[in-house]
Amino acid sequence: MKRLMIFFLFISLSAACFAGRGAEYGVEQDSPYRKDSNRVELNIYPNPTETGRITIEMSSGKIAEIKLVNIAGKEIISQKMESGISKYQLALENVPNGIYFIRVQSPEDKIFVKKLIVSGR
Repeated sequence: MKRLMIFFLFISLSAACFAGRGAEYGVEQDSPYRKDSNRVELNIYPNPTETGRITIEMSSGKIAEIKLVNIAGKEIISQKMESGISKYQLALENVPNGIYFIRVQSPEDKIFVKKLIVSGR
């Protein structure tokens, strides 16, 4: 009985000692419910698009370069921005229907990728 109590005491003390170690080592759980004010989001609309134009918008960042890549990896459109802007309209008149990826690069060389569907034209 004495050994069993010592064992449970050891287990509970060990758990208490290691419970706060995640923050000490910089490990942080990502939660979908947590709001991060520094988080940059890429928004593309309308998606799917039938109009031949899309709007590309960065929530709290700038756009330095936009690339449209088809599903096979071939670059269809490449557009560099003179100065970093947060919102841009991209014309897709000559782009056939299909699935594409929009690759947006920020002035800080961060890259954001979103799927785009072009249909109905």
